[in-house]
Amino acid sequence: MIPLDSPLLTGNEKKYLNQCIDSNWISWQGEFVSKLEKALSVYCQTKFCASIVSGTNALILALRALGIGPGDDVIVPTFTMSASCFAVTSVGANIVWVDTAPNSLNSNADEIRKKITKNTKAIMVVHLYGTPVDVEEVNKIANGIPVIEDAAESLGAEINGRRVGGIGTIGIHSFHNKIIGSGEGGAITTNDPKLFERVLELRVPAENNDRGDILTLNNRMSNISAAVAYAQLENIDALIFRRRYVAHLYTQMYALTDVRTFKEESNCKNVYWRYQIQQTKVPIDKLCETLKNKGIQARPVFRPMHKHQIYKSENTFPNAEYIASTTIDLPSGPTITDKEVFYVAKTVRSIIDD
Repeated sequence: MIPLDSPLLTGNEKKYLNQCIDSNWISWQGEFVSKLEKALSVYCQTKFCASIVSGTNALILALRALGIGPGDDVIVPTFTMSASCFAVTSVGANIVWVDTAPNSLNSNADEIRKKITKNTKAIMVVHLYGTPVDVEEVNKIANGIPVIEDAAESLGAEINGRRVGGIGTIGIHSFHNKIIGSGEGGAITTNDPKLFERVLELRVPAENNDRGDILTLNNRMSNISAAVAYAQLENIDALIFRRRYVAHLYTQMYALTDVRTFKEESNCKNVYWRYQIQQTKVPIDKLCETLKNKGIQARPVFRPMHKHQIYKSENTFPNAEYIASTTIDLPSGPTITDKEVFYVAKTVRSIIDD
C-alpha cells in the first residue's frame, strides 16, 4: 500500500533519542525542548516559541491566552480539520463560519470581512494542507482583533516572503506526522511578550497547587518528542523540497486532463502536506475505494465542519461544500518515490477515464 504520508527519519533522530536515554532526561526538562523552541522561533521569524504537547492543545492554549471564553465569537473556516473548531468550542466560545474562496482550499479576506461584528474576539486562519493564507491582508481587515494562525499543516509555507506562524497575533504548530513528524507534539509562536508569558502560565500545572486564579493542565512536550522534532527541523528544507517536487510531478501528470489541481499563487510557497485533485466524473468515495484496491491510500478532503453532527448549521457554504464533494488527497509524503507518483497519477486517470 502506498500511504498518504509517512515520516522520513534519515537525520539525527536516532542519535538524539539515544542522548535522551543516556542522559536520563525523557520529560519536558531535557535539552531538546529548549533547543527545539529556539530553533523554531528562528525558523518562524518570531521572538518567542513555547513547545506544547500537541497542536490541538496549542490551539486551546492560544485561545485561553487571548482571554477567549463563553459568549465570545471566533471566526473560523468551515473547511478545516476538526481541531480548529473543537478548540473554540472547548473554551465555550461561539464559532462564526466562513466559506472558502472560490476554487480554493482556504478562506479569503472578503468572507472574513463580512462576518466581523462587535462581538468578534478572534479570527482564526487555517493554512490548510500546506497552502498559506494571506495573513497580512487579514491583519488589516481585523484592525486590532487578534488573528490566530493555525499552521498545523503548513510549517515552512510562505506568503509574500514571510513564513506562516509569525505573521498573525499568535501561531500554532503540530508535529503529529505533519511537515515534520515526532509522533506527538506542537508549539506556539508569537511576537507578543505578554501573550507568551500567559501561554507559559497555562502550559504548566501550578507548583504545590498554590496558583488558584486559573485552571492549568500539563501541556508540556516531552524531551523525547522534542528530540525527534528537532532532528526533523534540521532537515526541513530537504523535506519541503521533496514535497514540492512530488507536487510538481503530479501537476505535470494532470496537465491537459479533466483532473483539476490547485494552483500555487505567485506570492505563495506551498509545502504540500497533502496533494489534492478535483474531479466530477467518479464519486469520491468510490474513487478512493478503487484506489485502495489497487494499493493506493487516498482520502476525501475534510468534510465542512458546519455539517458536523455537533454543529449542524443550516447555513450553506457552497464553495467549501463543492470542494469537499469533488476533491481527494493523494499520497504525497517525502518517502514516496517518483515511480510511485507516476503509478498513482496513471491509476487515477485510468479510473476516471474508464
